[in-house]
Amino acid sequence: MQIRVVTLRYNEAQQGFPEDALRAATFGREVLSASEHFFVYGNVPHLALVLSLGDAPGGEPGAYYRGRDPNAPNPEEGMTDGQKGCYRALKTWRNETAKAEGRPAYAIARNTQLAELAKVIPRTLAGLKEVEGFGEGFCAKYGKAVLALLAETPKDDSGESGGKTTQGGGSPEGEAT
Repeated sequence: MQIRVVTLRYNEAQQGFPEDALRAATFGREVLSASEHFFVYGNVPHLALVLSLGDAPGGEPGAYYRGRDPNAPNPEEGMTDGQKGCYRALKTWRNETAKAEGRPAYAIARNTQLAELAKVIPRTLAGLKEVEGFGEGFCAKYGKAVLALLAETPKDDSGESGGKTTQGGGSPEGEAT
């Protein structure tokens, strides 16, 4: 058994952590256990991984490392062009917010949750709370920013808004004006 420590620096262009160093560190080895530590150094997010590697030789690079599941559903599948634009804007906002707060992006909202927002496009905090995964805490901290972003949703090719709106009209707090 061998222990390796791998530190990954957040890549702004990739909007994530590069996997090459991790693949190189685990090449031909079985990962027996891994622990992670997220930290910010010089205003840049980093991820430190402590890996316990098995002695058995493996096959191809990354044979034991599991990245994203290639069979996982694509959140953009079945979206209109307007919804895709909204989804991408939400992802950009989420990633920038996570970077500013020194948190992983998934801790703010998962891609599937953002995809649902792009499809539903709530216009009030009450409508936002109706979308699965967005409760009081999220709405209190990020609700107004998300609603402002959703208010800028571009029209899709058919002239309709990017998605079906919920709680149409009203103020961001959910009260009619």
